[in-house]
Formats: sequence, C-alpha cells, structure tokens
Amino acid sequence: MEKERGFILILMLCFVGFSWWSIYLIYSQGNIFNDSITGMSSANGGVQLFIESPGDIFIHSPENITYNFSQGSIYWIDLNVSSNFIADKWKYTLYDLRHGEVVYENMSFVPNETISAVRWSNELTVYANDSNGQWHNASVIFFVYVNGSAPILGEINDTIYVCEADRLNYYFNATDLDEDDLTFDVSPKDPFYTQYVGRINLTTEQARIYSGDLEKEDVGNYSENISVSDSIYVDTKNVNITVIEINNPPVMVNIGVQTVWIIGEGSTFSEQVVVNDVEDGNQDSGNLIFNISFPNDENLFNITSSGMMEFTPNESQIGIYDIQVCVEDTGIDSPSANISLCGQDGGPISVCQNFNLTVTNINRAPTITEWYPEEFSLYTAGTDSLYFNITKYDPDWTIPDAYWFVDGVLKEYDSGSLFDEFNYLFGCGVSGNHVIKAEVTDGALNDSVEWNVSVGNIPCSVGLPSSGGGGGGGGLACFPEWVCGDWYVCQNTERGLNIGLLSGEDYRLIKDSCLENWWEGDTCGFQIKDCLDLNSCGTDVDRPIEFQACHYVKNPSCSDGVKNCHDGGCELLVDCGGPCIPCPTCSDKIKNQGEGGVDCGGPCPWLCPVKKPIVKPDYFAIVLLVLLIILLIFVIVVLVKIINYKKKIMKYRLQEKKKWG
Repeated sequence: MEKERGFILILMLCFVGFSWWSIYLIYSQGNIFNDSITGMSSANGGVQLFIESPGDIFIHSPENITYNFSQGSIYWIDLNVSSNFIADKWKYTLYDLRHGEVVYENMSFVPNETISAVRWSNELTVYANDSNGQWHNASVIFFVYVNGSAPILGEINDTIYVCEADRLNYYFNATDLDEDDLTFDVSPKDPFYTQYVGRINLTTEQARIYSGDLEKEDVGNYSENISVSDSIYVDTKNVNITVIEINNPPVMVNIGVQTVWIIGEGSTFSEQVVVNDVEDGNQDSGNLIFNISFPNDENLFNITSSGMMEFTPNESQIGIYDIQVCVEDTGIDSPSANISLCGQDGGPISVCQNFNLTVTNINRAPTITEWYPEEFSLYTAGTDSLYFNITKYDPDWTIPDAYWFVDGVLKEYDSGSLFDEFNYLFGCGVSGNHVIKAEVTDGALNDSVEWNVSVGNIPCSVGLPSSGGGGGGGGLACFPEWVCGDWYVCQNTERGLNIGLLSGEDYRLIKDSCLENWWEGDTCGFQIKDCLDLNSCGTDVDRPIEFQACHYVKNPSCSDGVKNCHDGGCELLVDCGGPCIPCPTCSDKIKNQGEGGVDCGGPCPWLCPVKKPIVKPDYFAIVLLVLLIILLIFVIVVLVKIINYKKKIMKYRLQEKKKWG
C-alpha cells in the first residue's frame, strides 16, 4: 500500500512539472494564444491556470516615493521593469516636471539598468512593443530630494582697476544649485554699489559692481567685501578696487567769434582765456602754459602767462583771422604703475581752441537764411525727440557762432560751421508751451529764430525718459540711476512716531509689515537708508523706498540672535558678516556649517573626495610567511642532505662491487 502511494505521488509530481514546463514553452515560444498565462498547483495536486490580457508593463523601480541624495552626487536610480508579454524593444522618456522639459529619451535599452534622474519631480514613462508591433507604456512620478546648498560666487579678480573720471562697471556671476533668488551686496558702500542684473540660466545669476563718475577725491585703494546670499547660506570674497589717478585735461571756456573796429568804440580787442584744470587750477594759478598762433605766421599780438590777449589794430590789418589758442598743464607728480590702463602716462596735456577775429571799419550783421522746421508753431508729445537746424550767412565772411536756448536756458553752443543742428527731448511729465530759440552772432551783431512748442504730457512710468532733456549731441533725456547706502540701525516705531520721524501713514505701513513678520510690541521697528541718483536728473521717478520695518533690538550686537544693522554696517546672516565675524562659507578653508570636510559636503555643492583606507600590515601573515620560508629552506637543506647521502651510498656500493669483483 505504501509503495502504491509513493508511486502515485511520484506521478503527480511529474505531471505538475510537465505542466509548468509546457506553460514555459508556450510563453517562451511567443504565446500562441496571444495571452499571458500564469498558474499554481492546488492542495490536492491539481494545476490552476490564469489567462491575463496582454499589454501590461510593470515598473518595479523607481517607485512613487522620494529618493534622497547628497549635494554634488549623480542621482542614479535603478530602472527595473517587466511585462506580461514578450517585448521586442524597450525605450523610456524622463520628463522634468519642475522645468517642463524632456531631459532624456532612451530609444533602446535592456530592462533592469540604472538611470540618471533630475532634481525635484521626475516623470518616467517606459515603452515596450509586442510581437505585433504594438507599443504599450506605463508611467511613474518620483521625487529626488537634495539638501539645500550654498550659493557660490563665480570668478572675481582679486584687484579691480578703474580710472578717475570713469565709472566702474564690473560684472560677476553666482551659482546656486537650488535655483533660489539671490541677493548681492558690496560693503562698504560709496562710491561702489551692487546691482542685480538678471538670471543667465536656471542656476546662474549675474550682478555688477558699479559707481558714478569717479572724481579726484575718489582716487585710492578700497578693500571691499562682495557677497551673495540665498537668505540661509552666503558666499563672500574680499577684493581690492583701485581708482587710478589720471591727469585731467584743462577745460577752456569758448572764446567765440570776435570783432574789433579800426576807430571808435570797440577798437581794442581785450580778452582773457578762461581755463579750469582739476590738478593745476585756473588761468591765474601760474601753473598753466599758454600759446597762440596765427595764419601765415602773422603775429598780431601775444598772450600772457595768465591767458590775457590785447590788440589795437590799424587799417593795414583789416581782415578775418583764424586764431588758435592752446593751454598746457603740468601733469601729475607720481603716476600709478597701471596708468596705461587709462590711456595716458600722466604727463602734460595740451588743449587748443580756434576762434575768428574780424578786424573791420564797418560791420554787417549775420543772417539765418534757412531753418528747419519751417513752421514756427509745433506740437509734440513729451517723449518724442525734436530736430532743428539752421543755415547762416555773414556778408563780412565771418563764420558766426550759434547758441541754442530752451525757455531762455542755453543748451548748446556751435562754432566753426555755417550749418548747425540741435536735438531736444522734453521727457515724460512735461507739458505746456515752451520756446526754442536759435541765435547767431559775429561777436557784435546778432540774428535769431524762435519756435513755439506745445508739449503734450506723457505720464512717467518705469522705462520712460524723465524730464530735464538736454540738447546738442543727441539731446537725450536724463534717466535716473538710483543707488542706496546700507540701512541704518533699527529704531523703535512708537518712539519714531512720537518724535516726528514717521508720518501717520508711514507709521501704519510699518505696523502692518511688523504684524506680517510677527514683530509685535516693542520688537516692531523701522529703519531708513539714503538713496541718490548717480545721474543727478533732479526727479524722484523710480526712487527706491527708503524705509522698511525691522526687528527692533534695544542694543543690537553680534550676539543678539537677530540679523540687523549696527556699528556702521549690516549683518549678512544672523550675527555674522558686516560688522561681525565673517559668515561660514564654502570657500573659507574651514570645516564649518555642517560640512563633511573642509569646504565640501553638507551645504557645499560638491562631494568630499573619497579617502583611500590606510591598509595596516597583517603581522600574522608576515610571521606565517617567514615561517613558511624557513620551513622551505629547511626542506631544501634536508633534501640536499638526503641526495648527498644517497650519492655516498651509491659510490660506496660501486667501490665494494669493484673490490669483490
């Protein structure tokens, strides 16, 4: 009986094995039913078969979860997939949900490999085609989490040079892998400031260090701290900005056309050249050298060391003379070694000016013969540019000078040509009736034309030119360029209202802002800063806000746990930077702020180098090796002795054999 049961059990096991083998053959040979078949054995030894509909793809990894990685690493994730049909070809697409773009498209892969994901949200779609050429797909969304990282300043020169009389305009970048909005700063301010320029790409932003026109008093070396912050971490760099002294050329006031008569009033020409030089003073300083030259070497008169010219002509000297006056300064005493960057060597500079002198016994007035626009009544919008020109004539062959006035204010002077042009822009916020006048003169007699201009008001907004437009050389309106100093110390809001520092409206704005930041009661404060327009346009258009709410601390310090301003500067982060100790950065060569090593790991956007483990010597193995060597030597010695012994025995036997024959 027991043998029969055993025989039956063996048959059942053979049947189950055969069934599973048959299912495998059917599935592996292409699934003749075009279905996916699975099965299992029942408790009584039978087989249960399940037929699944084909076309399902199963993504086992990645899952719909969050994967954690360190800063600076590659986000490798296993791609494990399967299907309930035989796939001829596999492919996948990885979509960056945060930035809305396909980052990778693999048109052919073998299941179960690794993929490189992107930070934040990923959508992975896997495709496979069956034996009929039909494509099937499945998708999964997963998240890659990386701890926040510090922003990193790009390359900035250790020393930045700028020339006196120029404006500094130095651009630099900062990178933040978290794609945060960055704040740039330079300290101390004045004469240098920072301005945010814009985002270059997803992780890189640009700013500039700039200044207004640098003057003689700005010459020197400045130790500046440039910083970038994402409000949690900061990176800084100390640089030296050198303002190179130059020799400014003398500035000579226009002499203009001159007329002198032979007899009577005005028969003596007397004129002093007016000059101003930044380094050497004016014409009376005795530091300037004057020269005068005449056409055909006709030396009618001389010029003194203070630029004075005097001349009383006679009838033989009647005519028109084109005279040149030059003035030369002395240069600067100790030029910088880098002054060549400014296009000069610091030596003396000479400037010259030509003017016409008419000697006559009768003078006739110059005349404006043509003008544009021909109509003298005009209408324009405030932001439209106006163009004017005149053609002039003098019967005495003098070339008259031209003066352009707007509402009685001189805007441009033209000399040396019979055709003159003038451009003007009134700007936004300007309206009403205005007068533009062109006046020509030979130094004694004049002629003029006027245009009456009705200006339509265009309200000022961001990007529109403001009022105060100039003339000549383009006549463009003035665009304010605002810069601000650091915030002053935070003051108590209630006290500021009581002593009149805050208006009622400003007080209410400050209180609302304090509530939003949970600064209540005595912790509600306000602070102010001073802003100025580098272009001195004389308008408040686009002027920055010069007060804000702040966390008030009675005695602000570097240990009060509040990011604030005190001791002539503002902290970059809480209790560090500015007037306090430097904030920890990823470039300070110190292991701090949770770094894995010196300036690597933690919040720094690069991994620390992997240290190779120090292999300690295995003394047991060394001793064992020595023993084995000793044993080997011993064995060799023994073998040699045995061989020698056998040789002696054989030799002895041979001798005995010979002896006994």
